[in-house]
Amino acid sequence: MPFVTRSYEILEPVAAFLFLMRAKGYTQAQAQKAIDRGRLSQNGRAVGKGEKICGYVELSEFEPCDMPLEPVFYNEYFCVYDKPHNLLTHPKGRFYHHSLNDALKKRFGNGANAIHRLDKQTSGLVLCASNPVYESQLKSLMEQRQINKTYLAIVQGELKQEMLISERIARGKVGDLRIKSFISPKGKPSHTLLRPLAYHKPTDSTLVSAIALTGRTHQIRLHCAHVGHRILGDPLYGVDEKYSRFYLANNATPHYEQYFGAPHLCLNAHTLSFIFKERTYYFVSCLRFECAPHFSAIWDKAGDKTGQNIQAQNNIFQV
Repeated sequence: MPFVTRSYEILEPVAAFLFLMRAKGYTQAQAQKAIDRGRLSQNGRAVGKGEKICGYVELSEFEPCDMPLEPVFYNEYFCVYDKPHNLLTHPKGRFYHHSLNDALKKRFGNGANAIHRLDKQTSGLVLCASNPVYESQLKSLMEQRQINKTYLAIVQGELKQEMLISERIARGKVGDLRIKSFISPKGKPSHTLLRPLAYHKPTDSTLVSAIALTGRTHQIRLHCAHVGHRILGDPLYGVDEKYSRFYLANNATPHYEQYFGAPHLCLNAHTLSFIFKERTYYFVSCLRFECAPHFSAIWDKAGDKTGQNIQAQNNIFQV
């Protein structure tokens, strides 16, 4: 959904962050974030840190809209959404489009935030802080890699055995494909573990379980393509760049499946597990790749197998 810009009149000089705290109910951190991102302006100029303002100012704020997406679980601390593919986690830019943020903030208020994100094309589980009081604690778990995530993907060709991919990943290429990550000896250490679950000979594709042991942008997608097993439906990695450029320029293509091998990216954030407030949580995505019914039976078992060790712990909560 878009950012909505409104004008406000300030009668007496006041620090910009105090105006946001007093007039809009922001926390100090939220006020500084809004200022840092240029969302508060005066006379067409972004207001700077520590600046005092008076007169008319403009503030751009995200306003969620109704969206038919409900959390698969929520409590007083957090909620979990099962995001469909081709939906952004956060709004991108200040133009009209839907994102998971619409559903999250409409349901739990503007203080609710996603703890991590999934690429627009990736489906699956997203952990969110429904109560802002616990956001920093949940983010700390993520930063300390105490939140376990596994993915399911359909890759091109037959992956015959488990594979650990350890190729450094970098960002920052210039040009129209700068959104892409790339393999570089100057990149950050990156490790992805792939395990084959089933091979389908008629389509020459393999259903795999993937664990990103590090958290680089597009890590699983890039690593799979690098070893010759690109993820089906990926519009960026392992495909002719002219098709990627067309897709990015138009945000769609009528020949998507022809160019990229599937009607959408076949990557799903399938399981999510962690311990919070001395309780163990384990979630499994209900979303599937409808374009690959031949993997359905294996798909059902994948989540159960992943959770076996977690279910052996005490005080488990499963949905």
